[in-house]
Amino acid sequence: MVRKLVAAGLPQVLTSRRDRLPSAAALHRARNGVLAWWGVAYLAAGNAALPRRFVDEARASLPAMNPAAGIPDPDAVYAAVGLQRLRLHRDQQVPEWTG
Repeated sequence: MVRKLVAAGLPQVLTSRRDRLPSAAALHRARNGVLAWWGVAYLAAGNAALPRRFVDEARASLPAMNPAAGIPDPDAVYAAVGLQRLRLHRDQQVPEWTG
């Protein structure tokens, strides 16, 4: 019952994204914002551990990231996100959200 009440209060845009992947077009439209957010939140942070954690988590969750390639630039991580999105959509048939 509580779950239904919580879900009923969510904006439609949030519930329409649940359990979906962003489409290639939606991911492309979000590219600049995503890269800017990564730069501010993780890569230019005053905490020296955050950039390392960002890279470690990207390598752990994105199979296309080459662990021997040194520290990847954000564009390489973003490209790996796009490849993982494609794999999930194709292999597991996760539906897309077009935004």
